[in-house]
Amino acid sequence: MQGYRILIVEDDPKMRDALQHIMRKEGYGVDAVETGESSLERLKTTDYELIISDLKLPGMDGMDVLRAAKKYKPDVGVIVITAYGTIDSAVVAMKSGAEDYITKPFNIEHIRLVVKKALEKRELSTRNALLESQLRRKYRFENIIGNSETMIAVYRMIEQIKDSKTTVLLRGETGTGKELVARAIHFNSVRAATPFIPLNCAALSENLAGSELFGHVKGSFTGALRDRRGIFEMAEGGTIFLDEIGDIGLGLQQVFLRVLEDGEIQPVGSTERKKVSVRIIAATNRNLEQLVREEKFREDLYYRINVVAIDLPPLRERREDIGVLARHVLDKYTVENGKPLRVVSPEALALLEAASWPGNVRELENVIERAVLLADGDEIEPGNLPRHLQHAPQAEPGGSESDGTLERVGRNHVIEVLRSTEGNKAKASAILGINRTTLWRMMQKLKIEDGEFLPK
Repeated sequence: MQGYRILIVEDDPKMRDALQHIMRKEGYGVDAVETGESSLERLKTTDYELIISDLKLPGMDGMDVLRAAKKYKPDVGVIVITAYGTIDSAVVAMKSGAEDYITKPFNIEHIRLVVKKALEKRELSTRNALLESQLRRKYRFENIIGNSETMIAVYRMIEQIKDSKTTVLLRGETGTGKELVARAIHFNSVRAATPFIPLNCAALSENLAGSELFGHVKGSFTGALRDRRGIFEMAEGGTIFLDEIGDIGLGLQQVFLRVLEDGEIQPVGSTERKKVSVRIIAATNRNLEQLVREEKFREDLYYRINVVAIDLPPLRERREDIGVLARHVLDKYTVENGKPLRVVSPEALALLEAASWPGNVRELENVIERAVLLADGDEIEPGNLPRHLQHAPQAEPGGSESDGTLERVGRNHVIEVLRSTEGNKAKASAILGINRTTLWRMMQKLKIEDGEFLPK
């Protein structure tokens, strides 16, 4: 807490000297004046984090100092000093923006605590403002990289719907950047200063979902030792990102449907329902229409979340973006690792552009990060790429992308990754930039058997 500057406004010389002495012993930079008018002159030339002012002053009183301070520097903290007979005035001052008040005669430990709390509050506020600024920069639209027509269409859609209350459904394969898009929608919208809470639906247990989503009241079940807010209450005014919503069971689907329809929640063990104002952005890598036909996903919930749908294209369908994506990721990891790399060599870039990328952008990022660590020169060479990418895939004679060549290339790519890890699915998932469940589904879809990649 050292390094903060405090201005003391006190007309009593003994009180002024005592406050200066106490604050300087705490390591703060301290200035002191005896009138409200003098404090204004100081405020015009010096930045203070905190002002400690007596309410009873000759000329300008403490309330005038408070109003002037908030005018010149709205985020400055103000603590008022009052005698017992003027505590009512101190309460009025707090309603006008003061942080706290100290009564005369004062206790030194109490003053230290009040000042510390006020400065901690200001520090937290400053950090939150910085974090919000960083989040805005991190999730700017331009950080969703791509110049292809399909990505330009995505940018336009985000711009059109970002400030609405409409539920959004993001559709795309694993690794296409669905959460990045969800965060871009939120942090570029009128809700940017409100919470953004991601929720992995695949990891949501139906037994615990009620408490996690809607909270509970003390004593509602064994272990409920105190009231607890759920995700919907914590996200009030903001956004909840329901990732992989296609993985939730029918019971939870009914729960989500009711909240989306009524805008109300009921904490576990409570008889009262609460209104909530939350925007929902859902995402899935599964075919929800097919799940509806198979009666594995509620049709009414599907239509409720599918008000606006944004389809994120897989990397293989926007190969013209691979170069710019690779350069963007290269810049990121060269800075992080202090490497002098400048470019991806033409030969390495050709291999990247020819790959099938079943793990999409996430897999590409993993590959570039690995290459940055292994490269010795000032550019990424083919030899810095994983073994399964060092040879461009060849289409079958007479084949074309439309007759299944891309799917075959993708199948071969997954097999090569599994083979390079000697069948270690955890390592293969990390290389592909996907989780083990997604890898298992991919193997099922592509009919990949263990014998095709395990050592013989």
